Amino acid sequence: MTDTTSSISDLIEISEDGTAFYEEAAAKVKDKKVSTLFARLAKAKSDLATELSGEVKPVAKTKASKTTKKPASSLVELSKVYAGMRKQWPDSPAERFTRMAEIEGQLQTTFQKVVLDRDHSFVVRVLAKQYVSKAEVLNKELRACQRNA
Repeated sequence: MTDTTSSISDLIEISEDGTAFYEEAAAKVKDKKVSTLFARLAKAKSDLATELSGEVKPVAKTKASKTTKKPASSLVELSKVYAGMRKQWPDSPAERFTRMAEIEGQLQTTFQKVVLDRDHSFVVRVLAKQYVSKAEVLNKELRACQRNA
């Protein structure tokens, strides 16, 4: 089993966390263009989580897997970053956009690995590729907001 195979459920969970984060962020910001961008990011993540959830079979947990501690990974750290930003919304727009761009860049790289991983079904790889395409456009807009902040 590859790293991305074992992390698809984590990616779904992170996408759900990202959806909640960007929905909340869209409501917090006063700039309508930024709010619209955040709403589009939330929708892309929500669509991805829904579609991937329909394609990935849940893994049955054994007694051994319940007691085995999961190693810390960059995916777990990404999930914590979303939670941290929700709890402590940075006052500086530049800092906000920098952190968001970092998170999204790391996720995009991770999904690109899923696209290339032949251990996944064709459908999962296509869904990941579609997300990467959407994310590239949205991340460019996010970086533009970062430059303008």
